[in-house]
Amino acid sequence: MKSFALLILILLLAQGVKAVEPNPNQPSSVEERRIRTAIEEQYNRFQLEGDQLKVEQMQLKTLQKEVDKKLVQMQNLRDELSRLLNRKQLEEGKRVAELGKIYEKMNEAKAAELLKNLDPQLAIELLATMNKKTAGKILNNLDEKTATELSTGFTEIPVNQTPGY
Repeated sequence: MKSFALLILILLLAQGVKAVEPNPNQPSSVEERRIRTAIEEQYNRFQLEGDQLKVEQMQLKTLQKEVDKKLVQMQNLRDELSRLLNRKQLEEGKRVAELGKIYEKMNEAKAAELLKNLDPQLAIELLATMNKKTAGKILNNLDEKTATELSTGFTEIPVNQTPGY
């Protein structure tokens, strides 16, 4: 029997039949299959996370563009508001100057009585637009306390308080 098996082996070798070689891509043990499966699952998880990160990055870029547009719009509105406020202040200044001229032409006692009842800042602005001699006569017709308050306010330099600065 040994000779028969040996003969078959020789014949097979002569015909070029090769012995079965293990496939390197096919796992040889259960442990190796388990490790390969875990590696493939981790790889797939990383692929999904990478895709999610790309989507999130695109969303963030889109949001950033929207925020930039809103900031530009807000700056434009702020500039427009600033222009409107400047125009309002210029118009108010013109009107105060006109009103100052009206008070200047009034009787000093009557003008003093009216100034006493005005907002102190407006009264100071009106006095500032008047001829200094007339303003002095009006102050002379005011009670001592009001004249002192207006005189003190007249010497102070107002600071414009612009919101947001």
